[in-house]
Order: sequence, then C-alpha cells, then structure tokens
Amino acid sequence: MKKCLAILSVCLLAIAACRKKEEPAAPPPAPAPAKKVVTANPEPPPPAGTPHSEPWSIPPRGVVLWLVGNDAKAEYGGGLASWSNPFLPGVTAVADRTEMKPAVVQDAMNGHAAVRFDGLSNMMQTNIDISPGQMPVATVFVAFNSKTDSPSPLRKLYGDDDGGYDRAVGLDNRAGSKNFGVFTGSGVEGDFALKANEPYVTADEYTKTEFSSWVNGKEALQKINASWGSALPNMYIGGTGPVNHEPWQGDIAEVIVYSRRLSELERMQVEDYLAKKYGVALTR
Repeated sequence: MKKCLAILSVCLLAIAACRKKEEPAAPPPAPAPAKKVVTANPEPPPPAGTPHSEPWSIPPRGVVLWLVGNDAKAEYGGGLASWSNPFLPGVTAVADRTEMKPAVVQDAMNGHAAVRFDGLSNMMQTNIDISPGQMPVATVFVAFNSKTDSPSPLRKLYGDDDGGYDRAVGLDNRAGSKNFGVFTGSGVEGDFALKANEPYVTADEYTKTEFSSWVNGKEALQKINASWGSALPNMYIGGTGPVNHEPWQGDIAEVIVYSRRLSELERMQVEDYLAKKYGVALTR
C-alpha cells in the first residue's frame, strides 16, 4: 500500500510540473508614466506674423504696457498718431492732435528706431493708469536720451500729474544738485545727473509709499518716502499730462510697464535686454 501511494505522489508531481511549463509567463509590469514638467510661469507663444524678433526677452508676467520704437509707424507725411505692440492688443499710446504727434526716427539709438519728442508740444497718452489707486505697485523701464541736460524749462519723460506731484520723472530744477528728479507727492527728489545726448536705461519701482530707481543698472534711489495722490487716470509719455505737460526733448526708444515689483534677477534681465539692444553700458 505504501508503495502505491508513493507511486501516486510521484505521478501527481509530474502532472503539476507539466501544467506549469504549459502556462504562459506573466507579462512584465507596465512602466510608470513619465511625470509631466510644469513651469511656474509658462511664457505664452508669440502670435504668428508679428514683427518682433525677440518677443519674450523679458519676463512676461505682469506686463501692462510695452512700446517699442521699431513698431512705431508714422502717418504718411506726418507724425506718430498711435503707438502699440502686437503682443498687447488694445493697449496703445495716442496723439490725437497734429501738434502733439512726435516723429519716428530710424536708426536713432544703436541702429533701432525711436520716437522723437520736440520739447514743445509733442506728448502721447496711454490707456493704462499708473496712479496708486489703480496700480499700487508698478515698475517702469525706459530706454531714452535727452537733447538737453538743462533742468529748466521742466521736462518729463513720463507721468500722470494732475498738479499734486504725482508719479512722474524728468529734468527738473527743483531736484537739488541733480538735474533729473522724481515727483514724490509733496515735492521733487533728485534722482541722477543726466548728460545730454547719451543713452540711458532707467528702472523705476513704485509702491504706495516708496520709490526706488536704477540708472544704467546702478542703484540711484532706494525706498525713499512718497505719498502720491489720486493723479490722472492715464499715463503720458513725453510729458506729465495736459495739466502741466512739461514736454520731453529727446528720443524714447522703448517703454515697459509692469503692474508688480520685479525680483532683482528679473529687473536685471530687462535691463540687460534694453542695454544690449540700445548700446547702453551698464555699471552694476
């Protein structure tokens, strides 16, 4: 009996082994799906057919105004009536009267076009509002030159002044030992010593209560106290607005406005872009 049981066990084991060989091997486990990389601030793709050759050489987040001299097209036989950027549709600077229209000059700054303000009546009105109530924090970059270094008569690069020393910068004989100053809400603070016919890249940072600036990459003013009021509802280029005007005399090649404060690296990125483009030597 024991011999029969032993023979039966051997047979069962043999049958089990044969069945195991006939069963297909289990498929290997599927590889885990690759993780999708998401950037914190993805840059939007440039629209097709636009004239820019380097559209996102600057951080895109928070840009509310970006005017480039190469995009400025004067009317036939006349000045510049409307200045805009194809990447910001609907955002413009306009001059609706003949005497207010500045000229467009090719090869004005390092081979690039610029908008030339005559120092008499030229001025453009944008449709953005940089007053503290509408834009508490703002950063304004400008690439420009001036045909004069005289602080009198008063000349402003941009502004929104209703007569209360609102946000504006430019040549001013109330700026102390420096001929280029900034309105602080209660007066004028000296910013830097401007030289005529030299290219500049300025970065102006506004909060509700402070102003900071960098000129050609170098710190000029840092967190000075300011108390701007309601101001005009539009930012003007080549002057402070219709109340006092204070017309600029010189070329403005590019204006970039952010509705936020930039990090140091972001600010340097914009400065580097403008300096390289317009032949400005940075001194950091």
